[in-house]
Amino acid sequence: MKINKKILRPPLKCWDIYSMHLLQQAQHFNKQAEISILEEFKKKYGWSIDVEKTLKDNNFDAIVLTDFNQDIYWVNKGFTKMTGYPANYAKGKKPNFLQGKSSSESKRKSFREHLKKGHRFKEEILNYKKDGKPYNCEIDVYVLHDSNNTISHYLALEKEVKAS
Repeated sequence: MKINKKILRPPLKCWDIYSMHLLQQAQHFNKQAEISILEEFKKKYGWSIDVEKTLKDNNFDAIVLTDFNQDIYWVNKGFTKMTGYPANYAKGKKPNFLQGKSSSESKRKSFREHLKKGHRFKEEILNYKKDGKPYNCEIDVYVLHDSNNTISHYLALEKEVKAS
């Protein structure tokens, strides 16, 4: 009679290292999904931006895509994680819904002036999460032009930062 011996594998000795690997895979997958979505928009609107390079070369938590009137067109999952607001709540609103009583009026004015100039800019502003907690948000805004070289959208790469 032959005894069937199972091969026993020892337990995973270093879950921390393996979980870091899984986290990196998930982050890579999310970034690839964001690139794919923005590439579709690029094709649809004729933008000249190198989406992949822009997303890979920048450190950000959230992506906010607005139309020319600054109405939110699309946000990534990082936006919900950072702010607490679901994508369907944000869509159609202006990003300033995140601002509140202590958000600087001079910073708001600076944003408006930069948008009028139509060039990429980076600003920091005090925003508020859904639960009412304030946070400093660094926003890197890319001005997107259509095939007629007309501004059609704004792409904001945002991250929570410590107060400066």
